[in-house]
Amino acid sequence: MPAITKAEDAELYALLSRDGGRAQRLATEHGARTYYTTVSELLSDEALDAIYVSTPVYLHCEQVIKAAERGFHVLCDKPMAMNTEECQRMIDACQANGVHLQICFLFRFHSCFQGIKNWVAEGRLGGIVQGRVPFLKPFPIPPGAWRGNPNQGGGGSLMDLGAHGVDLLRYILGEVGQVSAFCNTVFHGYDVEETGMIMMRFENGAQGFVDTSFAAAGCDLVIEIYGTDGWVWVYNDDGWKIKLSSNGESQIVDSHFEDLYQSQI
Repeated sequence: MPAITKAEDAELYALLSRDGGRAQRLATEHGARTYYTTVSELLSDEALDAIYVSTPVYLHCEQVIKAAERGFHVLCDKPMAMNTEECQRMIDACQANGVHLQICFLFRFHSCFQGIKNWVAEGRLGGIVQGRVPFLKPFPIPPGAWRGNPNQGGGGSLMDLGAHGVDLLRYILGEVGQVSAFCNTVFHGYDVEETGMIMMRFENGAQGFVDTSFAAAGCDLVIEIYGTDGWVWVYNDDGWKIKLSSNGESQIVDSHFEDLYQSQI
């Protein structure tokens, strides 16, 4: 919500929460004109132009389709849906109703990843051999939370964190031709995967890895791309830094803070 109010040419007009008191409080706090407690009430408001769907994953498909049928553009949180069949239904509904559908893949909006994408396209790293996005952090799931229920969240660390990594590698390296994965739960006994790894072969021959975990202590690396003539890392050292090696010459570039939520809006 703060990203909407900070973005140019955007207004937070209404919000929805099943808890009326919470909805009223948030509307006042963030300057929304009104609030609702049911989806049908919200989607009946003809003053709206676009909907941001930030509900649990199992609700995305139904709510996106309803918004599209009302003629509203849609920004939908990731992961997009519970399965590919739901994803296709959402895409078809938005296309049929002539509205824009966007998924919240925030990393695409950071200038450092846009720069890396350009470096790869320009051949500064040579032929791309491998890319990796490690996304490992301690993330306890409270008992009864929808994220820990496979019927509501669709999965654990691979669905939640891995979606970002897969999208970022696709954004930079291109489409995936083959994929396989490992996942397990060892330490916390979740009903969803606690730790997982996706292995990809891209259509251009490069290989990719996305490592995820809700149990690991953490990882300061954000992305690694290796080519025949160079490599690039993005890592966290009191803020993101970019280390680039190209044709035998290395440099470190500081990456300033960017509000990716605001950029996305």
